[in-house]
Amino acid sequence: MWLNRVVNSSYKRTCLLIFGCYGLIMFAYFALYYKANDLTSWPSPFNFGTNDSLMESPADSRHEFKNNYDYLPDGDKAFFLETGGSETLNIRQACAVESLALHNPNVTAYVFFGQERVNSSSITLKTLTENYKNIQVIGLNMDNYLAGSPLEHWYKFTDWRKGPYHVAHFSDGLRLLTLSRYGGYYFDLDIIHVRPVTYYRNFIGTEDGGTASNSAIHADYGYPVIQMAINDFPANYRADAWTHNGPDLLGRVLTKWCGVDRLQETNYLKCSGFSVLPRISFYPVHYSNLGEFFKQRETNDTMTPDWLTAEVIGVHIWNKLSYGEPVFRNSTQYYTQLARIHCPATFSIAPDVF
Repeated sequence: MWLNRVVNSSYKRTCLLIFGCYGLIMFAYFALYYKANDLTSWPSPFNFGTNDSLMESPADSRHEFKNNYDYLPDGDKAFFLETGGSETLNIRQACAVESLALHNPNVTAYVFFGQERVNSSSITLKTLTENYKNIQVIGLNMDNYLAGSPLEHWYKFTDWRKGPYHVAHFSDGLRLLTLSRYGGYYFDLDIIHVRPVTYYRNFIGTEDGGTASNSAIHADYGYPVIQMAINDFPANYRADAWTHNGPDLLGRVLTKWCGVDRLQETNYLKCSGFSVLPRISFYPVHYSNLGEFFKQRETNDTMTPDWLTAEVIGVHIWNKLSYGEPVFRNSTQYYTQLARIHCPATFSIAPDVF
C-alpha cells in the first residue's frame, strides 16, 4: 500500500508538471501572437479564435484595411477602381459591382478607392457589403501601393497631374498595376454583368472588332501581356492623348504579342494564349446608339432587347457619355430593366430618378 501511494503521488506530480508546462507554452504562444498582431483584446473563451475587430469587413473599419491589400487570398478576383476622389459609389457604380458579385459568387469583387478614406457608412457601400460576402471595399495608400512598382517614379516624380486626362490616365495605370500584382479580372464601373464571366480567361474586349478596350480585362497572375503593358505605360506615357496610355497601349502590346500588324477579334489559339473577345461580349450597343438604354418605351413593353443575346457577358453603359441621361426607377427603360434584374439590392435603394 505504501508503494502504491508513492507511485500514485509520483504519477499525479508528473501529470501536473506536464499540464503545467503545456499551459505555460500555450500562454506564451498566445502572448506572442497577440503582440505580433498588435491586438489589444483577448478572445472570449466562448468564441475562441474570433476577435470582433478582425471579423469586421474592410468597409467597416478603416484601420483594418490600411495594409490588407499586401496579400489577398487565393481564388478568382475581380477589381473595380474609384479614382475620381469620391469616398463612396453612386447607384450606377454600385449596380456594376453587385451584378458581377451576383452572377459570380465564387469571385471576390474588390472595390479599390484611390485614397485611404472611404465612407463605409454610405448607403451604397453598406448595401453591397451587407448583401454580398464576396464584395470587399478597400482604401489605398497610393505611396505604399505603388512603392517598388514600375509606376512609382511616374507617379511621384513626373507632372502627369497637369495633363487634361490625368484622372483617366491614373486609372489606366492603376488597373495594370493591380492585375500585375494579383492577377484576375478588371472591370470599369459602368458595366452591368448579365451572366458569369469565369469561363473566359486571359482576354481583353474590343469595342468595334478592331480597337482594343481596357474596360474589361482578365490576366492570370504573372501573365506576360500585363507585364509588357505595365512596362510600356511609364516608358511611352503621353499626357495629351486620352487613349494612348489605356486602350491604345493594350493594342500596341497585343499586336506585338500576337504577331500581327493590326488588332482583330481573335481567340487564344491564334494569339499565344490570349484572346480579344468579340465586340458583343461587353459592347453590344455602340456608343453612338447609347440612347437605346434610356429611351422611354410603352408601358406594356417588357420585351428583351434584340441585342441582349446569349453572347453578351456584360453591358457597357458608356458612362463618360451617358452620365447625364436620367434613369427612372418606375419605367420600361432598358437600363431600368437591366438594373432591376442584375443588381436587385442596389435597385431597391435607388431613388425615383438616378
